[in-house]
Amino acid sequence: MSRTSGSVPPVTVRRARPEEYAEIGDLVTAAYLAGGALNGDQGYAAHLRDVAGRAEEHPVLVAVREGRVVGSVTLTPYGTSHSHDARPGELEFRYLGVAEPAWGTGVGEALVTACEQAAIDAGDTALVLSVIDSNEAAKRLYARLGFEPDPSRDREPAPGVRLTFWSRPVAR
Repeated sequence: MSRTSGSVPPVTVRRARPEEYAEIGDLVTAAYLAGGALNGDQGYAAHLRDVAGRAEEHPVLVAVREGRVVGSVTLTPYGTSHSHDARPGELEFRYLGVAEPAWGTGVGEALVTACEQAAIDAGDTALVLSVIDSNEAAKRLYARLGFEPDPSRDREPAPGVRLTFWSRPVAR
């Protein structure tokens, strides 16, 4: 799947390749750091970099523009080890990160569109995610893409770390 926006070259979303895992880990970690999602938590940074570990069970997708990986997301379906928020019939996605130079160029939207297609293919009826409460840019993106917060499903996985829950029905 490709997306073109004005003079910005198109982005293609596909499955990640093992030789890209280290680069993806660095990209996602840098995006989370820039978005305020790490707050100095080196343990979580190591978790973000473990793309190979999560790819054993979960599809990892990349956005590629002009031969370069510019974004990534991991699908974490209900019942899998990295799924924390999905219920039956929901597809959760996590670890969405876009390289800073590609912010605002449609990469995040292309990745979410790929997640939605995966949900449709799996017969799921909703996409779900959690975002750290302080990441205003991510919350603006998800709101723009039609996600709505559901405070009843917010959680605090560690003291002082508040995750807000968002969901959206999949288009059929």
